[in-house]
Parts: sequence; C-alpha cells; structure tokens
Amino acid sequence: MLRPVEMSRVVVAGSKNVMESVVEKLHELNLMHIVNYTGGEGDFEQGKTMGKGKEFSENLIKLRSIERYLDIKPKAPDVRFAESQIVSQMDDLLGRLAEEVTSTYERITAIEAEVKSKQDQINALRPLAAIDLPIELYSGYETLAVFVGTVESAVDADVAKVAPKSEVFTGSFKNTTVVAVFVPVEKASEVQAVLAEHGFAEISVPKLTGAPDVAISTLEAEIKRLESEKEPLQKKLKDLKKQYEDIILAADEYLSIQTQKTDAPLRFATSENAFVIDGYVPSADYDKLKSALESTTGGRIHVEKLPENEMEELVEKKGEDIPTKIENPGIVKPYELITRLFAIPEYKEFDPTLLIFVFFPIMFGMILGDVAYGIMILLVLVMLKKKFRTEGWTQLINIVMIASVWSIIFGLIFGEIFGPMGLWGKVFGQLPHEEILALEESGRFFGEGVFGPLGRVGPMGMFPLYRLATNAVLMLIGVSIFIGVLHCGIGSILGVKTELNYGEKKHAYFERLPVLIFQVAFALLLLGLVLGFMPLVYLMGLLVVVSIVMMVMGPEGVMGATHLPFYVSNLISYLRLLAIGLASVGVAFAANKLAFGVIMPMLSGGEHLTMVAYIVGVIVLLVVHFINLLLGILSPFMHPLRLHYVEMFTKFYSQHGGGVEYSPFGHVRRYLKV
Repeated sequence: MLRPVEMSRVVVAGSKNVMESVVEKLHELNLMHIVNYTGGEGDFEQGKTMGKGKEFSENLIKLRSIERYLDIKPKAPDVRFAESQIVSQMDDLLGRLAEEVTSTYERITAIEAEVKSKQDQINALRPLAAIDLPIELYSGYETLAVFVGTVESAVDADVAKVAPKSEVFTGSFKNTTVVAVFVPVEKASEVQAVLAEHGFAEISVPKLTGAPDVAISTLEAEIKRLESEKEPLQKKLKDLKKQYEDIILAADEYLSIQTQKTDAPLRFATSENAFVIDGYVPSADYDKLKSALESTTGGRIHVEKLPENEMEELVEKKGEDIPTKIENPGIVKPYELITRLFAIPEYKEFDPTLLIFVFFPIMFGMILGDVAYGIMILLVLVMLKKKFRTEGWTQLINIVMIASVWSIIFGLIFGEIFGPMGLWGKVFGQLPHEEILALEESGRFFGEGVFGPLGRVGPMGMFPLYRLATNAVLMLIGVSIFIGVLHCGIGSILGVKTELNYGEKKHAYFERLPVLIFQVAFALLLLGLVLGFMPLVYLMGLLVVVSIVMMVMGPEGVMGATHLPFYVSNLISYLRLLAIGLASVGVAFAANKLAFGVIMPMLSGGEHLTMVAYIVGVIVLLVVHFINLLLGILSPFMHPLRLHYVEMFTKFYSQHGGGVEYSPFGHVRRYLKV
C-alpha cells in the first residue's frame, strides 16, 4: 500500500529447443512483464511466430467478425468451458455457424441498403406528385433540357423572357413551390441562371415510370415486403447470439491465449540456436519463477536477476520505465479505478489509492449527509450490482456504496432525513420551541433536532448539527479548511519523499517542503486571527515568510513565490465541501417547506388536511427530492474527485509523466476452466 510492488529485472536465456516449454510455463505463471526486444545487439534478432500462430490469428479474426455481427461484447461469465470442449467445437463455430451468421448479416445489410434507396426515391417523388406528370416525361430528350426542383418565387415570367418556347409546370408541396421547366437545349444555361436567382434547388428524379403517386405506393409496398423479410433474419441473429454467446466468448479467450503464446517470440531476442527474454518480475516472486522454469526445462535454462544498480543503469540508458504494479487490500481495490482514471503512478512514486479510500467517501458523505438519501442510493446500488457485473461497473458501484454509508453516518450527525424539516423530528424528536428560542438568544443554537431520549449530544450540545444554522456554518467552514490542510499536507509530504526518491533534493526541500509549511502556517494564522490569539498569529506569520524565502531559493527562483495564490486557492477550494452540501440542504429544505408549509395548508383552506392537499403535497415533495437526489449523487462524486486530482495529486503525483502498468505475460481466464 502507498508504494508500488518492488520489481526485479530478470533475464531468461536458453536453447531454442526449450523455448516452447518456457513460453508455456511463463504464460501459466503470469508473472513476467516482458520488455520487447528492439534489436541492435550482436547476432541477435527479433524472434518469429512459432507453431500454428498464423492459423490461430486468422481464426481469431474470423471469430471476432462473428462477434461483431452478433453484437457480442465481454460480460460476466455465466458458464465456463473446458479447453477440450472448445477445441472440439471450433470447426463448427468457424465453419457452419460463421457461414450462417455471415450470410444472414449480409442479407440484412443488403435489405437495409435497398430500403434506404427506395426511401430516397420516395422522398424525391413526393414533391413531384404536386405536378402530376408521368415520371418518364422528365428525361429522355435530345432537344429539350429539363429542370426539376423547388424555387422560392414564381419563375414563369422570367423563364419566358429568356426562353419564349418553354413550358413551366408548377405545384405546391409543404409550403414550397415545385417546378418542372422544359426549355430548348440551347437556352439551358440562360434558364439555369434565371432559376438560380429564384433560389432553385434541384430534385433528382428517379428512373421510374408512371404517375408519382402510383410509384410511391409501389415503393412503399416493396419497403414493407423487405422489412417483413428483415424481421425474422434479425430474430435469427438474436437467437444465435443467445445460443452461442458463452461459447464464442470462451473460444475467443482460447484463441487469444494461443495467439499470445505463438506470437511471444516476436518479443524475444533470438539467434540461430538460442533465445533471450528480458523483463520484470515482482521481487517476491523471483524464486518461484526461477524454480518453475528450471523444473520445466530440466535445468537447461539460465535465469538471472540483475542487481538493482544494473537495473537502474539499463532503465536510464534505454529510457525505459519500470512497470508499476499497484496492490491494495480488497476493500481498497475499487478505488484503483479512480487512480487509473488520472494516471498510473511511476515506479518510484506513491500509489494514492489508499488515500482516496480514506478521504473520498468522507468528502462524499459530508456533502450529501442525509440518512434517507444514503439509504436510497445504497438500495439502488445493491440492485444494480446484480445486473452490472463487469469489473469496471463493480468497482464503480462499490465506490458509491461505501460513500453512501458515509452519507448515512453524516446524515445522523447533521440530523437529516429527507433534509431539514423532513422526517428527523418525527423519528427522533425535536427540542421544545421555547428551548430553541433560548439557545438562539444565547448564541448557542446548533440545531433543533435530538437523538431521541439522548437529547442533544457533544460539546455545547451541537449534535445533531442543523447545517443552515449560523454556528453550524462557521464550524463547518473550519472543518472544511482543516480537511484541506490535512489533505494537501499529506500530498506535500509525499511530494517531498517522491523527489528524494528521484534524488532531487533541491526540489524536495525548496519546492515541495515550503508548500507544506506555507499551507499549514497560513491556516493556523487564520485560526489565530479568529481566536484573537496573537502569539500564534506572529509565529505563523514568521513561518509564512520563511516558506516564501525557501520558495525563492528553489529551482524556479523568484517565480516560485508566484504560485502563492494557487496554494491559498487550494485551501479555499475545500469550502466546496460545505457549499455544495448547503445547496443540497437548501433544495431539500425548500421541498419540505413548499409541500408541508405552503401547498398542503393552501389546498386545505387552513383546516385539517384534505386528501387532495395531501396527495398534491406528497407529489411535489417526491419530485423535488428526486431531482435533489440525482444532483446529490453527481455533485458529491465530482467535487471530491476534483479535490483529489487538482488540490492533492499536484503536490506529488505524476510529476514525471505517469508510469507503465505492470502487464505480465499470461492470461486470467474468465470463460475457460483453469
């Protein structure tokens, strides 16, 4: 956690006689991240595909065509197949099934093209129906030029001026004027110029015969026939997908594995009789790898782990990246999704996943902070989890589920069930009105809710905390800034350590460290001013000056101090934890006030609630709360994400451009039995 898994550079060399068995074992172990050989070393050259590589590749391409035609996509496996079962059915899949699917799909495509062509003809004929000339009259003349289209104004008089021997037919279609102009060929260019002045837009007349209306009816009948032919073909593809989807995915996995193995030598350095594989292995797994390869080849293989200094020299010389393997406990693992969305850390950087696991759900819960909203989100996600079972969806759902639990926790702290004035008072109870007035007069009012028989708890009885109360807002401002200082401070500390890992002492001590000192001192200085504790103000003021001097002494010189507004804005940015939450509380408050305080009394005429008033009030309440809930999912997700990516990660993460993720040679089987 916090650091990527330690890696070792490993070289595997041996005779070509054992290359196939080495490839097989490496693939089975799924441990070695192979560095592709790029040539330029003595008599060695890039290896060649071995065995049935070409056949496997061609079969895989053919199979993926079937997947595309059947719209098959990776999914959570419903059933697993043995390799022998796949091999025995491969000829049937790539022969009979491929032919059946391809011919059906191609016929559907041809029908769709034909339907589109006929629809285009209908679109062209509809305006011509307004003129009602037989279609064949629009073409086939040697001495006449024919112009058919729409115009913006009448053209008869102007056409007659340039071509007295002409004939113009006019009709109206959907508020446009349709014209068919017949003129001698020698007058064509002049008439064309006249028509252009009237906004002429040409209609391409289909090569058909008869009246336009009759032709349209015939085309519509043909489209209907084609659609009726297409429907069973589409159903046939759906049935084939349902019947063969699982085995096709398993066959894809089988062929992918075989292709990986047969193409593996393309990544090796080979000579006439030997091969060399270069790559990285987690240090803890080196002995396992060496022992397995030696056992497979009967000791006819050389496996060597390079010393760390040689590994560093190779990396520097070749400009390579040591692959990064991030590894976290099960409950933290879903948050690797958020890390990957930003960038994979470099090998020497810190993996921020654990920090995201700690801070993200708390920030989400602090913004949303409502028992009812949290429970509703949790229930919806439990249902979605059964439907969306791919790895990405599962990770996302788990992230929001944990966040929704924190929303329930903060809902208890804030005393909110469907917002202020919601159901909290009915479930747990409220303070007496006179007690609320007394608290307001004494300036100690933090809310009116109680924890049942426990009453109000905490220092000055501040919990449950009514977020719209002045005292609560002031306290949450302080909490938000504190989270900001802590969040950014951890980022700065990791930034210092990362720079030291790269040997960049000046960047560590005069670029990263001053930011940490400045932000902590600045926050404490503000606290001292609020409390009126001047010794703290003077001391923190001095530290702020010291941090600025250190920035000026850093790599950027005086320009380093110009980033001060950015560091201040970093801390201010955390006020969104309060502000976004208040916006959600405000909407919930308005919904409750509108339903219970305005609509229901108004429709009841000031008497006891009528059924109509109750129904209308509840509908308004549900609609506004539903909208607030949707916003309440999006905003608490996006803003903490921003606080991590912008405010925290910029202190330590991906300063060197992001890393390369560890991708071992092998395959984790999903559709095939192990």
